[in-house]
Amino acid sequence: MVIKVAMIADYPDNVERIDGGVQAVTSYLVNALAGLPDIELHVLSFKLGIDRAAVVDETKFVRYSIPYGRFGTLTGFRKDQAHLNALLDEIRPDIVHSQGGGHQGILASRTGYPTVVTIHGISTQEARFLPGLRRRTRTRVQGWLGERLYIRRATHTILISPYVADHYGNALSGKRYLIPNPVDSRYFSASRRETPGRILFAGRLYALKGVKDLLRAISTMTTIDHPQLVLAGSLADKPYVSELKSEVARLGLTDIVDFRGSLGRKQFLEELSRCACLVLPSYQETAPMVIQEAMACGVPVVASNICGIPYQVRDGQTGFLVSPGDIDGLTDRLTTLLSDATMRAAFGKAARKRAEDEYRASTIARKTIDVYRDMLQ
Repeated sequence: MVIKVAMIADYPDNVERIDGGVQAVTSYLVNALAGLPDIELHVLSFKLGIDRAAVVDETKFVRYSIPYGRFGTLTGFRKDQAHLNALLDEIRPDIVHSQGGGHQGILASRTGYPTVVTIHGISTQEARFLPGLRRRTRTRVQGWLGERLYIRRATHTILISPYVADHYGNALSGKRYLIPNPVDSRYFSASRRETPGRILFAGRLYALKGVKDLLRAISTMTTIDHPQLVLAGSLADKPYVSELKSEVARLGLTDIVDFRGSLGRKQFLEELSRCACLVLPSYQETAPMVIQEAMACGVPVVASNICGIPYQVRDGQTGFLVSPGDIDGLTDRLTTLLSDATMRAAFGKAARKRAEDEYRASTIARKTIDVYRDMLQ
């Protein structure tokens, strides 16, 4: 039986330049699903600046751009819902799958089709760290609506980490499936050409990620010769990036810190190949894709012991965990790891093995199809 799936997702316009974890997840999963004979896949993405739905040419699946109305939060997304429903009535899917809650999860839950929502982030928690009052408010409202429309009422949800269940507790209704995010096969085949002392941070540069703490930790890391910090991620939050650059100058790190901006897939793989470790000192995360990508490449990780990260990084086995804001602890763990090549190799080997067992996109695609079949039965 071929299952017709309409996946509502933030699919990247260019799969070689991915912006954020949800786009990565969508790209990897769609690529894995589209190659299977028992799935007919339709991918629906909301876009600003268009007034009607349009088909985008793809080889193995059908992709659509749907108008994303402005001020939709104030109107309950009425226009967005109408555009989505009209398109779904043409597709007539067996399953609607929303990659993410918030706006997409809310709309998916109101389509009338059998629906599963993959919960990628806890919007009400992440909103505290977002730039701009308007964006923080919109995200909080969407998170609040989502909790009432698809968290408390959903018949089926996919949890990318046990942390999601930990957070929502009994408020999470319906049938739950624990399926981690997928990682593309190219990360598993990447070769390591480590540069000692080279530290990689990957992610959007904004307050949630704890980048200021990382800069201060680097400035006190006195026993490592010629450390280098690569900041790979969107520079769109210009006021925060300006603060970071001022901090770099104040701490005397101008020759050490490299603001790379958003990287294409090839560039990012190259950075993962070269770095001695990945560091992510965040204050809020669900299950960061960059950690799983690093693990697949055999890169040891130093990250915060919050939310879903301890379910990914095994402290003392595949990397180190530190408390967010603990600059001394971050300095100590980075120094320990960067000083010991044997430890880095052992951690990287264990990380790649775990990623191989749990995160391959082909494995995640099959588990996702099992969810679809279970829903239809």
